[in-house]
Amino acid sequence: MLLGIDVGGTFTDAVVVDDNQVIRHAKTPTTHGSLLACITQAVDQSLIGLKSSEITRVALSTTIVTNAIVEGQLAKVGLLVIPGPGMKIENLLPVPPAILSGYTDHRGRKVAGIAEHEIRAAFDCLKDCDAFAISGKFANRNPGQELEAAASLRQQAGHRHISLGSQITGSLNFWRRTNSAYYNAAVWSCFQEFANAVEAALRQRCIHAPVYILKADGGTMPLSVARTIPVEAIFTGPAASVFGVMTLACPAVPSVSLDIGGTTTDIALWQQGLPLFAGQGIAIAGYPTSIRSLRLRSVGIGGDSLVRWENNHLKIGPQRLGPAMALGGEYPTVSDAFIAAGLVNFGDRKRAEQAMAQIGGASLSFAETANFIIDQAATQIVQAINALISEWTAEPVYCVADLVNTSAFKPELVIGVGGAARGLVPAVAQKMGIACRLPAGGAVVNAIGAAVARPTMEVTVRADTAIGEYTVAECGVKAAVPRLRFEMPDVQQLGKQYLLERAAQAGIAVEATELLQQEEFHLVRGFRTIGKIMTCQLQVKPGVLTTISGFSGEGWQ
Repeated sequence: MLLGIDVGGTFTDAVVVDDNQVIRHAKTPTTHGSLLACITQAVDQSLIGLKSSEITRVALSTTIVTNAIVEGQLAKVGLLVIPGPGMKIENLLPVPPAILSGYTDHRGRKVAGIAEHEIRAAFDCLKDCDAFAISGKFANRNPGQELEAAASLRQQAGHRHISLGSQITGSLNFWRRTNSAYYNAAVWSCFQEFANAVEAALRQRCIHAPVYILKADGGTMPLSVARTIPVEAIFTGPAASVFGVMTLACPAVPSVSLDIGGTTTDIALWQQGLPLFAGQGIAIAGYPTSIRSLRLRSVGIGGDSLVRWENNHLKIGPQRLGPAMALGGEYPTVSDAFIAAGLVNFGDRKRAEQAMAQIGGASLSFAETANFIIDQAATQIVQAINALISEWTAEPVYCVADLVNTSAFKPELVIGVGGAARGLVPAVAQKMGIACRLPAGGAVVNAIGAAVARPTMEVTVRADTAIGEYTVAECGVKAAVPRLRFEMPDVQQLGKQYLLERAAQAGIAVEATELLQQEEFHLVRGFRTIGKIMTCQLQVKPGVLTTISGFSGEGWQ
């Protein structure tokens, strides 16, 4: 049996999947002050009548980290960069960095050393930070200077976390790698709290099955690995909803899926029955990263989004200050509008109408105010959908096949899942002039997606035959090329070997691998080829362990 758990900003869900059926499901309010309490309660409810020893795999998703970014609740990070000569990166990063001397060239050779006194000076300026990130240009080809700077900083920073760009990804693009290291440090403590709560809850219930968490690309990785690179879990919640939609209502036409939770709406695009991938890494708060992802966007609109007037304009989200007034909260929310408009049937309707009275005053009826709020929320979501489509359309075309087959993305269907979908998705679809679908089981779609997602992992191999060395950045490997004639098929085979070894160490069973990218350059000196630089990136292929053919039990919405 597979146990899927989704810890959202408003609710924590759990499902148990067995023999292609969802046989149990549970939904409980997320207790932000004590995640252990809500996770334990959701697990207990989902295991009623079952034995915990029968659980063979636990998989997680969470919007806790995504919500922290949307709401700006991140740790303060001190950023140190080693850019080398000729590169001005300062104004392209989330925070002003401390610039360190030192340089590693494009072939991974140390050209200039770092200065110890600069690291001490940087710490003096950043000593009030909660965590640190260090990123060096071409450190993915030789992490030595990052490691040296980290060792020096550790003497002053004590036990505070330090993220290194080379340990996040083996890919080129210093800018994206630096942003990735920054956000890895920024969400570190938030993610550790989540992971601690999950592990404690499972221990208390004597569940000893392997534990995985979704990545932004829809694959899963062991929770122990995610603890070191939590930036990979930033869009784990949205990715879970995509895989949940794939199992519940995989669309046959160009579509948009919306997972509308309590704090955010997660948007994905679908073509030919598959979710679209981002051409490069995802952007976090507008800053490009190297994190491979489905083409997703999160907007700060959900059922618990705060509704208020600011400067004579109605503002909705991204803040949430507790549950809807109809559920005992203190401030008007979008869910209060759903209840007052009669779109959903839960909570205290009189309290929801009081919320509408606070917003609309005496000039509008409860229903008019509620419909106005829903219309404004739907407008913001449609704007985010259009922005995501425009972003995809504007990406450069790299091959003739893409140029010949290119066509405008015109969605024909909106698929709505999540607790607030019933209130908002019909309004979004109406604004877009297309049909909508609300599949059964959509209220716990993230937990379903997490339960069935297949584990994945990647490695990047770079071989320089002129100097006779290769590196595998994710494994911290730098070694001699094994033989004189070394070609791209050999690099791919070497990469597959390291991928299988890394997967085995993490307890991941490999069913299929895929080549993400490869590059090959000839090195010429004096009109003679002296070697090649070859790079390939491989991963365990994402997918689902099983499809969902039905549901057991009652109460599916």
